[in-house]
Amino acid sequence: MLEHYFGIIEAIFVFSLAIAFYVWQMRDLKKEKLKAEARAREAERPQQRNTDAS
Repeated sequence: MLEHYFGIIEAIFVFSLAIAFYVWQMRDLKKEKLKAEARAREAERPQQRNTDAS
């Protein structure tokens, strides 16, 4: 009886791993985007200081 459910259990396991990987990658991409925006803001700051000083 239990043997009939192994295919379903395996399919659920495989799809849950795929979904977990997708969520992990989306979170990682969001973090990288925030880091890139912060780096861009930091790169603009010295330029603003130079224009303010002159």
